[in-house]
Amino acid sequence: MEWEKLLRNSVQDGKIKELYLRKIPVLKNCENWKNVEPLGYVDHKGKYAIYKGMLVKLKDNLFFVNEKTIEALSQYINWKKANKITVYGDDH
Repeated sequence: MEWEKLLRNSVQDGKIKELYLRKIPVLKNCENWKNVEPLGYVDHKGKYAIYKGMLVKLKDNLFFVNEKTIEALSQYINWKKANKITVYGDDH
């Protein structure tokens, strides 16, 4: 519950901490993808994983949608989001 509250506001000024990005759940399935609000594109090679996809909001919760899911749904949904979300570590 604490992490969910923290993650809701983790994207500030187009930036997110890598620690928070690792905690964001991956959205693989959704009843209505039209309710998903794209926030920005992420392309980051982290210490433990590679993040290539989009951060989205659904019902006031933050999720990560990987690039393969975006490509599969692109014929049904317009994923065009100009802004890129920068990922930074604890040292910044």
